[in-house]
Amino acid sequence: MLARLWLRAKGWALGLCLFLGGLVVAWVMGRQKGKQAGEADAQAARNDAANAQARADQLESRHEVDAEVAKLPDAPAQAVADARPDTAAGKLQVWMRD
Repeated sequence: MLARLWLRAKGWALGLCLFLGGLVVAWVMGRQKGKQAGEADAQAARNDAANAQARADQLESRHEVDAEVAKLPDAPAQAVADARPDTAAGKLQVWMRD
């Protein structure tokens, strides 16, 4: 009788330990999966931030170039017929004659 009770208690204890072990394994695996998903999200956020910074730098550079170009004087108007031969209009005149 005592042996049978001991066997039964031993079975319940073993079953409970296996059940708790399974819960711990499932919890650890879920935690690892969550960390991997979180790292992927964090990497995507870092990439988005880097892309936004690159875009801002590009726009700032474009603005600086446009500002410098706006400071340049406008070229005087020149008719192709009376253009000097060393200018673009003069080269166009020579090209049109040939």
